[in-house]
Amino acid sequence: MARRSSNDTEAIANVLRILPAKWLIGLLVAVVLYFFLQPRLNQWFGWNLPSIAAMAGNEAPAKNAKLPNKTNSNASTKPAESKSPDPKPAATKTTDSKTTEPKSPPTSRSSAGTKQADEDYKFRILKSVGRDRFESPAGLIYAPGSEEGHRLAHIAKHLEDQPNRPGSHGVFEGDMSAFLVAIDDAYKRARGHAKGTKSRVEDGMTIFEAPFDQAIGYLGGSEGARRKNPKLKKMRLVVRDRNLITAFPIQ
Repeated sequence: MARRSSNDTEAIANVLRILPAKWLIGLLVAVVLYFFLQPRLNQWFGWNLPSIAAMAGNEAPAKNAKLPNKTNSNASTKPAESKSPDPKPAATKTTDSKTTEPKSPPTSRSSAGTKQADEDYKFRILKSVGRDRFESPAGLIYAPGSEEGHRLAHIAKHLEDQPNRPGSHGVFEGDMSAFLVAIDDAYKRARGHAKGTKSRVEDGMTIFEAPFDQAIGYLGGSEGARRKNPKLKKMRLVVRDRNLITAFPIQ
């Protein structure tokens, strides 16, 4: 090996003596550039350019390293999964070869659910304008207040008779939605001073009265019972700054 290297060196020296000086300088520059660029070119482009030492016979040319096979690598490193018998499905009762599933209890409408559904039904023509505040299409506001806790709860007492109540009690014949529509109608006509309507101010509140073409309710309470519950065709509203205080049928 040493003899071969010596012979190669002498051959190169002989070639260098023959070459002109400018060629020799260019060759040296090319060798230096190749020395620095060869490893980077192999790395960037995946080439297999031999190094200077390899070309001189002092080193074997580098071989491209092969990437390990992903499938084989996984297969060799990943432990084999032990197969276990599939778990048995939960036992189910069968009757006449038919699977019976547990039945859900029948749904029953509780009193709380009934009340909530009724409240939603009553408020269907109103829009929420704040916490526990509702506005009607005519602009009346129904807000918390009165002994019942809310003005809607208060006027709801006029949807059914109270025979034991002393004196008279105006009862509206219909549900809450119809009552709210009738209140809006009376309010708009009374504010517009329609024929037959009346209005007056007492203690900072405006009292409106408006007639209807047909009966909207009847007279209840002890006085109504004494008079055999006569039909009523008028409504009285008490309002403070658009806030409804109360509303009920009157004679």
